[in-house]
Amino acid sequence: MFSNSDVRNINKFNLLLNISAILILIGIIGFIIYLIAKESRKIKNITIGLVFISLVINSYVGFYKYQMNKRNKILSEYYELKTCKEMETRFASDLKKGEIKYFFFGIGYDTELAKILDDKYKIETFGMGCMIQSKMICYNELVDKFLKEKYSNSINEIYKEIRIE
Repeated sequence: MFSNSDVRNINKFNLLLNISAILILIGIIGFIIYLIAKESRKIKNITIGLVFISLVINSYVGFYKYQMNKRNKILSEYYELKTCKEMETRFASDLKKGEIKYFFFGIGYDTELAKILDDKYKIETFGMGCMIQSKMICYNELVDKFLKEKYSNSINEIYKEIRIE
């Protein structure tokens, strides 16, 4: 369910959590030292700074985790669909709502193509890894047909433009 970029982001996420935990621990130790030696204003300022930095990191991690959960929830809705017919129905619904998706398969996730699909065509992309799923290929074919009809451009043509530049 995770692409290679998701795994890298999870590692970054875990590193930030570890850094935040260390900063909180140092902040707690600093606060205890401050309580023992109440005259040290420098320790108090350092402790407040560390706690603030930790709060900023935790806020970022929380927001990032929220976005990951949101993407996974969206993706799980598509996993529940079993047939191409169900995917066609979902595509029609997505098209009406302006929430079209595109599923990348294979080891590499083309971030440049994903950026163009998102910025220019407002299509959200998902890296699916190596396990090709025919029902999602059906959805991708509908996306390709939509791009040809509305923009006179296909996924392959967009990809070729990227490789020429």
